[in-house]
Amino acid sequence: MMYGLLVLIVVLSFWLFKRNRQDPARKAQAYRKETPAPLSKAQIQLIRDSWQRVIPMRVKAAELFYARLFELDPAVKPLFRGKLDFQGDKLMTTLNVVVDSLENLAEIEAMLQAMGKRHIIYGVQAAHYETVGAALLWVLEQGLQEHFTPEVEEAWSIAYGLVANIMKESAYAEEA
Repeated sequence: MMYGLLVLIVVLSFWLFKRNRQDPARKAQAYRKETPAPLSKAQIQLIRDSWQRVIPMRVKAAELFYARLFELDPAVKPLFRGKLDFQGDKLMTTLNVVVDSLENLAEIEAMLQAMGKRHIIYGVQAAHYETVGAALLWVLEQGLQEHFTPEVEEAWSIAYGLVANIMKESAYAEEA
């Protein structure tokens, strides 16, 4: 039952992503003002180049991510039910979608908002996003080694902050 629900959520997320990409009318809505990307083209390229180095080791990266996350905050471990390899695959797939959409995060904003709201159901708190970001940067540093330059770290930090803010704003909008 739980895996069926997770599969449904993943399918729904990708459907929303695909729908947002294919529906030009959604992009032209009057209430949405296009803002320039806070990431420069050079930063986006740094992220993409570094991500290409992570992809071949994505399974190990996901394992390291969850190990580091639970090390940084053992209280989050009970939030993860089921097999972590399935969760790790979802994490890597989501990161891949984000990396592919960095030039226009508005394309995946609905997907990120839905994920933020869904994470509330799992018990995720706003403070957990900071720990997740720290675990992600640590994994990138471990995997990229000498290729994890201060510029790469800054670019990934900004990108993660953008994604986390979209998710948090959606999830905790009523609390503000």
